[in-house]
Order: sequence, then C-alpha cells, then structure tokens
Amino acid sequence: MTPYEMRQKAYRNRTQANVLEESAQTLRSVATSVRGLLSGIVGISRMVWQGPAASRFEEEAEAHNRNLDSQADEISGEAAGFDSRAAALRSEANWLITEAARIEAAAAAAAVPPGAS
Repeated sequence: MTPYEMRQKAYRNRTQANVLEESAQTLRSVATSVRGLLSGIVGISRMVWQGPAASRFEEEAEAHNRNLDSQADEISGEAAGFDSRAAALRSEANWLITEAARIEAAAAAAAVPPGAS
C-alpha cells in the first residue's frame, strides 16, 4: 500500500468512525428514552383505581416496564460496541498516517545524495 493509499484508507476509517459514534449516540438517546417509560403509570394507577383489575393492570405495566428496561440495556450494549469499533478504526487511521509519513521520510532520505545535506 502506498502512502497515498494509506492516507485514503485512514480518511475512510475516520469517516466510518464518525458514523459509528453518531449512531452510538442515537442508540444511547433511545435507550435513555425507553428506560423507565412505564414506571409512572403504576403510581398514577394506584391513585385512581383499586381492585383486582387495577392490580392485574399494574402487574402487567411493571412487567412491560422491566422488559423495556432490559431492551434499553441491550441497546446501550450495542452503542458501546459501536464506540469500541469506532475507537479501533481511529487507532488504525492514526497508525496508517504515521506509517505513511515514515515511509515518505525514508524515501526522501534515500533520495538525498551522499554529502548533499
């Protein structure tokens, strides 16, 4: 791979990392929005009605709320995976740029005639 190709790949890696980080942020926002979404319903329900139907409703709402919290945890985990991949892409991009510069410096040094410096 030439230094030019290395820089191009580094640019693509950084672009992909940006997209992954933006997607991770969106996923975290969704997870935050979903977490505890139904928790207030149970409290309100207890203030307005009582009895077997109310109890069943509250149990169902609590079960659905636990399910939403579990889904939020999974979404947060996916966001962390996106962040991890973005970090790896950035690391590779940095290495590619450093390596391209090293190759170019070595080529330039080799091109200087002896005693010309």
